[in-house]
Amino acid sequence: MLLKVKNISASYKNKKKSVLQDISFTLEMGQKLGIVGESGSGKSTLTRILAGFHPIERGEVLLQERPVRAKVKDRKWLNRKVQLVFQDSISSLDPQQTVRQVLEEPLCNFFSLTKKEREQQVGTILEEVNLKKDILNRKGRTLSGGQAQRVCIARSLLARPEILLCDEPVTGLDMMNQTRIINLLKKIVAEKQLAIIFVSHDISLVLDFCDVILVLKDGQQVDFFKAVEWNHTDRSDYTTKLIESINLQSLVFEMQRKVGDRLHPCS
Repeated sequence: MLLKVKNISASYKNKKKSVLQDISFTLEMGQKLGIVGESGSGKSTLTRILAGFHPIERGEVLLQERPVRAKVKDRKWLNRKVQLVFQDSISSLDPQQTVRQVLEEPLCNFFSLTKKEREQQVGTILEEVNLKKDILNRKGRTLSGGQAQRVCIARSLLARPEILLCDEPVTGLDMMNQTRIINLLKKIVAEKQLAIIFVSHDISLVLDFCDVILVLKDGQQVDFFKAVEWNHTDRSDYTTKLIESINLQSLVFEMQRKVGDRLHPCS
């Protein structure tokens, strides 16, 4: 068992009501877990707890049998084991650093490597995320959204984590870049056998990408199931509505496509 979350609850000091209540799930190595829910469901708080940034009031989080706490003593160990990929990739890059400096940072923080070894690993990871070496001297603000997100993924992978924690990693990207990032993450899991926790409000994306799904609503766990079993009748009413919305979205998209075809017919 890579990660075990058992009956955790959490809140914020300025809120009387718990933000999360009795959340439980497990994660195996090589598994893709999707956490889905609307705004305010508790996704971000759960993400912060798993990264060791937010305290829990009850329950426990165990990573490889070691407790994950907001005041964990071995912060360096946790930071390497759980790496984050954020939604706003450009903002998560230091504007003063070049891509080379960004990618070398985890190598310097976690490993004792020579300059040549760092250069080799940076070159290898650029190939894995489909970026050219000429990007190394550029700064984050000069990158496109898709390039910046791939740099962030590369930076996380260089720490050699056990879990890649992706918080809405494709939100804000166009459809082409969303597809590229999703395909890249699929390849990473297949090749490196690490686990991915994929946080999203889009259940269609989560069902397509993940192996198991955790559904949150108002801080409560309303479902936890295998993605291949999405159409079982024992799903909660909330999950059923989310899944039904996929068909509606597809219908709207098809109507928009047909309108576009009439306005701009192919020559």
